[in-house]
Amino acid sequence: MIVVEPLGRVLRLCAGAVFTALLVFAPLNYGSTREDGADLVALTAALATLLWAASLPFAGRSARVPVFAACALAFFVIAAVPWIGGFAHATSLSAFTETHFTNVSARWPVSIVWRDSLNTVLLSLALAGSALALVDLSRDRGWALTFSVTLVGVAVVVASLAMLQVATGARGIYWLDHGRLPGNFSGVFYHHTSAGAYLNTAWPLAVALTVWATRRERFGLSRALMVAGSLIIILLLAAHGSHVSRFPQVAALVAVPFLLMGLQIPLRPGRVHGVRPWLLLGGGVAALLLLVAVTGRTESIGARWRMLFGSSADSLSIVQTIHPPEATWPALIRDDLLIPHTSQPGMFGDRGEGWRTALRAIAARPWVGHGPGNWMGAANQHSSDPFVRTFYQFLQFAHQDTLQTAVEWGIPAALGWWGFLVGALVAVFRARRWISPTHRSLSIGAACALGALLLQAQIDFPLEMPAIAFNAFLLAALCWAGVDGRASDPISPSSLTT
Repeated sequence: MIVVEPLGRVLRLCAGAVFTALLVFAPLNYGSTREDGADLVALTAALATLLWAASLPFAGRSARVPVFAACALAFFVIAAVPWIGGFAHATSLSAFTETHFTNVSARWPVSIVWRDSLNTVLLSLALAGSALALVDLSRDRGWALTFSVTLVGVAVVVASLAMLQVATGARGIYWLDHGRLPGNFSGVFYHHTSAGAYLNTAWPLAVALTVWATRRERFGLSRALMVAGSLIIILLLAAHGSHVSRFPQVAALVAVPFLLMGLQIPLRPGRVHGVRPWLLLGGGVAALLLLVAVTGRTESIGARWRMLFGSSADSLSIVQTIHPPEATWPALIRDDLLIPHTSQPGMFGDRGEGWRTALRAIAARPWVGHGPGNWMGAANQHSSDPFVRTFYQFLQFAHQDTLQTAVEWGIPAALGWWGFLVGALVAVFRARRWISPTHRSLSIGAACALGALLLQAQIDFPLEMPAIAFNAFLLAALCWAGVDGRASDPISPSSLTT
């Protein structure tokens, strides 16, 4: 085979550039949740992956992907063959569910994630293929930095947009008026929990980049980069005060100690470029609180927390409720397309019923699932709860991404899908050697961001948003790419500045 290295380098450059462009486009296009959004992410990611794959033979190189990561993705694809090949059949919708969702999507078209069997299959396959390309590309320090800086930069735009929308009383994303929405939008996302999840994919990377930059003494710009990075971190964290969600902030707090320990950020007395760390921390916290107070929704967030703990019901108990028969539901639906007085009390409330519905659905079809993008079909067969069956969010999501993956694809495919994501965290946790000090910082930041995202995925639905799903796979790729699999002693702290 004739190796044409220049062509291989050009194709590789084009692949990385397309992935970088997708990091910008996917979130700014309303999180890619609207009609054709998932298709555009899938097609763009597939194009970038094909360019990357074509570059390998021309450059005379093989893909540098850890064996476990490649096997997990291959296992997902193999397990998903019944749906890819059209051999399996999705669980059908009841007449009520089909009619009701048609009414909901017509009433609030911008608050729906437009998922169907075809675009869910295409997006999932595109993400699986992209993961291989992103891991290989991220082995190069230049691409790892490019992807990380781009992700953080776009998140700064989204965070700024979110706070400006609150400050100006915007009625819709980009100040467009789509009429009264059923929930609280934030930034570019129609729902606040998705905005919080997106911010959690970025701020740990911003911290990692800032710490890395301050240790690059030879550039002579470390102090300026430290100040710029600190301002970006404050902005991203303050944006958490501009939405009314709860668990994204909790997930962010959980990630903080792991980030501090992993990056070896000194909080003891000393100086960083002539400034004491405690002074930096105090100034940052003060600026953060000021931004939240000025542009945030602190009262609304507080009210939601009080509502969560206001019920005296046992949050872990299964509440037995007598529901009206489905035949009577059309007459009971209010103007807001809900059946009132049927939601569950307690801390987990309706989420608990959603999870129990998912478990029943998995037990019914454990091997192939009920169909990609077909949580709705599974739920209408395995739940008689009027709220879960009519509320526009529960119509689409189980509010637990791990269970929803198993419901839609089956347990084997879910093991491959989540094996790649969780395996990335394990790889960083167990790492004893790194490709470079730069990779070490970025991998730890990416692991903390991915960990916060996956933690939220156990109670929400962030990975059902195409833009956030792509970010998740990029973060996992940065984790896998930074670890040097050769057995060796851990990298010494003295080498962190080299």
